[in-house]
Amino acid sequence: MMRFRLLGPLEVRAGDDWLEIRAPKWRSLLAVLLIKAGQVVPVDVLINEMWQDAAPETAANLVSIYVLRLRRLLGDTDGSLLRTRAPGYQLRLGEADSDLQVFDALVQDGRRALAAGDAERAAGLLAEALALWRGSPLADVPATPLVEAEAERLAEQRLDAAELRIAAELACGGAAQVIPELRRLLADHPLRENLWVMLMRALDAAGRHAEAFDAYGQARNAIAGELGVDPGAELRHLYADMLAQDEMLAKESGEAPGSISAGTVTPGPGPPESAHGIAEVRIPRSVPAPAQLPADIADYTGREDQVRHLCELLSSAPGEGGAVRIALVAGSGGLGKTSLAVHAAHRVRGSFPDGQLYVDLLGATPHPLGVGDVLARFLRDLGVDGRDVPVDEAERAARYRTVLAGRRMLIVLDNARDAAQVRPLLPGTASCSVLVTTRSRMPDLASTQLVDLHVLDDEEALTLFGRVVGDERAAAEPEATAEVLLACAGLPLAIRICAARLATRSGWTIATMANRLRQEHRRLDELSVGDLAVRASFQVSFATLPARAQPDGIAPADAFRLLGLWPGPSVSSVAAAALFGITEDLATDALEALVDARLLESTGPDRYKFHDLLRVYAAERAMAEEPRPDRDAAVGRLLRWYMRTSDAAATAVASDRYNVPLEPAKRVDADPAPLTFTTAGDALSWYDGERVNLVAATRQASEYGLHDVAWRLPAPLFVVFQSRNNWVDCISTHRVALDSARRLGNRQGEAWILNNLGYALGITGDSDSIGCLEQALSIRREIGDRIGEAQAANNLADAYRALGRRQEALELLHRALDLDREVGYRLGEGVVLVNLGDVLLGLDRADAAIGYLQQARRTFAEIDHADGTGYALYWLGQCYASLGRDAEVLDCLEQALASHQVAGNRYRQAVTLKFLGQIQARGGLIAEARGSWARAAAIFDDLADSAQAAEIRANM
Repeated sequence: MMRFRLLGPLEVRAGDDWLEIRAPKWRSLLAVLLIKAGQVVPVDVLINEMWQDAAPETAANLVSIYVLRLRRLLGDTDGSLLRTRAPGYQLRLGEADSDLQVFDALVQDGRRALAAGDAERAAGLLAEALALWRGSPLADVPATPLVEAEAERLAEQRLDAAELRIAAELACGGAAQVIPELRRLLADHPLRENLWVMLMRALDAAGRHAEAFDAYGQARNAIAGELGVDPGAELRHLYADMLAQDEMLAKESGEAPGSISAGTVTPGPGPPESAHGIAEVRIPRSVPAPAQLPADIADYTGREDQVRHLCELLSSAPGEGGAVRIALVAGSGGLGKTSLAVHAAHRVRGSFPDGQLYVDLLGATPHPLGVGDVLARFLRDLGVDGRDVPVDEAERAARYRTVLAGRRMLIVLDNARDAAQVRPLLPGTASCSVLVTTRSRMPDLASTQLVDLHVLDDEEALTLFGRVVGDERAAAEPEATAEVLLACAGLPLAIRICAARLATRSGWTIATMANRLRQEHRRLDELSVGDLAVRASFQVSFATLPARAQPDGIAPADAFRLLGLWPGPSVSSVAAAALFGITEDLATDALEALVDARLLESTGPDRYKFHDLLRVYAAERAMAEEPRPDRDAAVGRLLRWYMRTSDAAATAVASDRYNVPLEPAKRVDADPAPLTFTTAGDALSWYDGERVNLVAATRQASEYGLHDVAWRLPAPLFVVFQSRNNWVDCISTHRVALDSARRLGNRQGEAWILNNLGYALGITGDSDSIGCLEQALSIRREIGDRIGEAQAANNLADAYRALGRRQEALELLHRALDLDREVGYRLGEGVVLVNLGDVLLGLDRADAAIGYLQQARRTFAEIDHADGTGYALYWLGQCYASLGRDAEVLDCLEQALASHQVAGNRYRQAVTLKFLGQIQARGGLIAEARGSWARAAAIFDDLADSAQAAEIRANM
């Protein structure tokens, strides 16, 4: 499977998805390792590439952190791909791990094909190579001499490949088709003489002789105008040859070329500049100007962009209409909102000579300050005699605005609860600026500029850690430092606590702290020092959660605790409803309340996730405050919902399959209804979104002792795993399921899982496949499961066939066919008939195989099973191909492809396209073959089957 793409923006594959690397330093690090793939790159070289002459003292530590993050992103848990090798790191790539490697291989193959005279194959290979490009190489990697040199080299290779492909197209007679592309290339590379040569040849071959001669004039003008020399020998000789061949064209070309004059556009005057002036009203005071800002933090670190942005917002000219400048710093607990606000306020205090007001509104506590009390205090601070402070809150607000009118003051409203608490404290004139910090985004507060805080990036986190614990100490233990910072998950409060504990414990190593943080259930205990505690910061938000919105809904606090029971990386609103035991609408109300309180993140429509430390906190509260029966009931609801929804998805994908019996599984009246699916595509889309969660649910069911769910949940998904060619998850979930079925003593379940597991292991080439399938067959015979016996016999026969034991396979398949016909299981009958055809074809008995395959086709058609119909047609095509009946092969394969598309089975689509391309190429349909192969390779890429994709491209 291709892992890296650098022919455009730098991307890595994580699971089935291509991901951009969001941090510039990560991109720089990976780019250098890719450029020098296979080489050990010293840390000093990496530092120089990433920071040039401005490397921080902590650069070596940062490199360690970035390497650890890249490993996690790539799933390289053991460091076998990105290796630590003194004095630095080594990135080990396979033959097709990057798009550049694939590009190089395709270009080499194309060059060889063109040299051998196979221009059509060369054109196809080179077109596929160029299709890998997504823009300028390494487009989003910060420029350094190394990166720029590599980007220039790759751009030159791309241009060479484009020229080679055009040459191949010309050799195939495609002159007219390449002319527009040549003109586009020449617009960017007017001095590249080979492009002018090919353009002249293409124009001449397309019968556009006058344009060919004119192209030479354009080339001569471009080259002489830029370099002051005549065109090269090849271009001049081509021109001379064309003159000699056609005297008439030579005379026409001797005429002065027409010229097109471009009018000169003189830009008009720009919009007049506008100046904003503020009439300063300086009111004599008998009291000193308020200077209430808390002390700035001496070691304030990071957030440079946000600090700069806040300073610009607060000190800029007022907006249109004289609106008050209001900057809102929003974020969850522990992100350092107050520290940022105070730091920025100190930076701009000189712009506010009339003073600075500050108040902690205690908005995140159960007892926020009353607005009237704050107004009274501010009025006194501004020189109003306490006896003159109005009693009525509205009158106080009006007096407050009057006193501030014309004064240049900064008002910092820290820790605000909501917009209602803030509005009466806003000045009425634009001479003042207001800075608000809050855990709410306050969408109902008008005219605000939002600074939405998130966790620190790696460099900021390391700098903060190093300033407290000491840079030398952090540099001495780079791996342990990286582990501590990842455990803190970018939360400034957590980082400060860890660093402070280390700073006061000289006997501890940083590795000691890392070891203490590894125990997740103890992590929040470790993140506490003095009056600072991550748990306490989370508690503030938790304590202020609102009550339930509807009588039959769930309180957000209860929802938060229950979400802590779920180990999956995300949760959908409908899954959360199952966990809570309420409707989806009511569940969404609670989830959105948690998002508003910054205790949950919304990652997309109807999908949510925790910050890592909040997940730990939620789990802690659930274990401490939710009674065991309530916890078990909630988890049971969710896992049974996953089990029944998985069964519904499998039914949508293969309605005629041999169903896993769900009814014996324990059912609770309060269990929510599972999802239903109208089409196979809907079911597969649901699976794609829940893939990782389904693995987590299977494991959690086993851990909770819900063994009837643990084996029944993944068992029906076998047809979905097969459709997505996802054998890794199939095997991992079925190993868990097998243990659960055996713990229950459920022989039927054990046989079911052994059958699925044996098949999946066989697909991946694992030798344990035969043993699993033989056990499944034996148990099903023992318990009298005749349909199951036929299924196991069929799968074991398939395993024997793969090992070359075809006679044994035939005997098992005939037994399976008899069993399926006895019980009337038509789907099983069709599958066995196809496999009989496959085995007979392998024994050079194609005529006999065709008979079984035609029976299979009719059987599948009668039960309206599109995927099975396509399966039978594919093997019929194989039989006809062995007999040289290519016209019938093409017909079968085109019908097979259509059937697999209806069924949504992408893997079988790719296999069919691969074979279709072979037959088309054999019949001289080269362009059609290339198209079929390209489509097949693309599907295999999407399914992470790099071996199949590479094989196709190697033979194109």
